[in-house]
Amino acid sequence: MNVFDAVVLALRTVWAQKLKSFFTLLGVIVGVTFLIAVIAVVEGMNRYVQEDFAGSIFGINTITLERIWSRQGGREDPQQRRQWDRRPWIEVADAEALAERVPDIWYMAYHSDRRLSEVRSGDERRKNVRLIGVSDQYLALQGWNVTEGRGITPIDNARQIRIAVIGDAIQQKLFPDDSPIGREIRLGPFKYRIVGTLQRQGGLIGNIRDAAVVIPFGAFQADFARRRNVVEDIQLKFRSAEAMAVGLDATEEVMRARHGLRPDQENDFSIETASEVLDAWNTIKNVLLAAGPGLVAVALVVGGIVIMNIMLMSVLERTREIGVRKALGARKIDITQQFLAESATLSVVGALIGMALGWGLANLVDAVTPLPTTVPIWAVVVGVVLGLLVGIVFGVYPAIRAARLDPIVALRYE
Repeated sequence: MNVFDAVVLALRTVWAQKLKSFFTLLGVIVGVTFLIAVIAVVEGMNRYVQEDFAGSIFGINTITLERIWSRQGGREDPQQRRQWDRRPWIEVADAEALAERVPDIWYMAYHSDRRLSEVRSGDERRKNVRLIGVSDQYLALQGWNVTEGRGITPIDNARQIRIAVIGDAIQQKLFPDDSPIGREIRLGPFKYRIVGTLQRQGGLIGNIRDAAVVIPFGAFQADFARRRNVVEDIQLKFRSAEAMAVGLDATEEVMRARHGLRPDQENDFSIETASEVLDAWNTIKNVLLAAGPGLVAVALVVGGIVIMNIMLMSVLERTREIGVRKALGARKIDITQQFLAESATLSVVGALIGMALGWGLANLVDAVTPLPTTVPIWAVVVGVVLGLLVGIVFGVYPAIRAARLDPIVALRYE
């Protein structure tokens, strides 16, 4: 029997004994399913961080200056936290100084924000709103496109005019059928006139931004600020990575001079770029990709053991058949190849089913959660190879045992 005939025989066995085959392959199916699902989520998050998250939060070729890095992860040391709490606040005056002394700035913007319990227009309300007070270049720096109306201007800021640009989620809730331009919304006790709407962002972070109301920084300071002239961060965007590298050094120099720091003192501010986020994510991604297959291997080993036991039972059930084949001239290598091919085919079928289920699970996660997913080609190859290896490794012993049967004894077996 050649390999093709063995594969066909194995497939016929799977089809003829569907329930038995399902339980035989369950371990492989579960292992490959979750392997594909885990890889899909990790790779989807990786693409999202690489292409959207880092660029959206920090911006490409953008420096973000903050009092404390708001995306600080891990467990915080109490002493470190007390040192951070003593840091001076980042102020509008710092932004003005950077605009004067840092070379080749393309865009410079700053903002402050806070949470509002709701925004209202007539009887309509939208809960849990992010209110952002911005300088005039903030929308352009962030890449937020105004789909209708206009954005924030320097005059709006200078005169503290109560106007607003609203996100898509706000528009859909408060003005689902009409243009909101020129309409009024109530932010706390204050009335603001809508002058523009923002393009829908979508995605994991975009959903938060779609529920934002953007107002001039001057109006925010007058109506909502807890501290005068204090900003959450200052962002400086440059046209190239080379200009950003020069700007990074200049920004640090300006801020150290403004805070009166000696050469031996550490910075009492944080300067971040997208590269720090990407480096941190790559570390997390590598850990997940290393640990995931290790955990999945447990299910594959269990599945392999089940396949080996089933193949041993198959050898026992087909002892007389093996004796007939040997009596007709089949060699040990022929019997070994036959049972290895059957074992590998069973395992690969389980891997293929697992990949289909993993792909479906990944799509389900993508559809019902904000987590992006993507199934790379290499993950499919890994799934098939793992299935093949499980079948071969755990099919060797049953195949050798079948090949070593004495044909005379096998023919007499009842």
